Amino acid sequence: MADEKLWAGLSEEGRDALGTRDYTAGSLGEQLAEHGVEAGKLAAMDRASVEVRDVWIPGVEIFSRTIYPQRHRGSFGEFARRDEGVLAKIGLWPKQWAGARMFPQTAKGFHIHPPSIPQGTKAEPWFRRLLVEDPENYALRPYADEQWDVMFCVQGVAEMILRDLRAGMKTRTMRLWIDGDNHRSG
Repeated sequence: MADEKLWAGLSEEGRDALGTRDYTAGSLGEQLAEHGVEAGKLAAMDRASVEVRDVWIPGVEIFSRTIYPQRHRGSFGEFARRDEGVLAKIGLWPKQWAGARMFPQTAKGFHIHPPSIPQGTKAEPWFRRLLVEDPENYALRPYADEQWDVMFCVQGVAEMILRDLRAGMKTRTMRLWIDGDNHRSG
């Protein structure tokens, strides 16, 4: 057998310890929860497809920005325009704009955004209505009563891990890699 000849120089113990690595990526859900997926790929996916819909955290929006390289000067790109694009569509305009410069191998923060549940309503049916039954009715979203983040990576590469722990919702994890403006991926 070819493998026996190939590994003839190893002890029997060494040969027994050998294994073949599996480099298959796995399903989208496995990739998204475990290894991470590039944000550019996620932004380009068909959100209506069953595979994507089953693993996507409801309420998460991922979109790319247009960056204009400027020869000998760098680049220019707008963060967002209030009346254009995804933010205009969903009716969200942040109350706070902030920037951070992170050192390699550090974390920005681990936190939970507490949801706002209308008085007299239980969490499970509210989330079901808001995110499953009527997800395109953005007027229902209580942006003024909750913390919603719009994040951009200007330089470098950022890893973001999102975990949905809302009552009545399927627990999902989205691990994504966000390229900064200086890493122009798809």
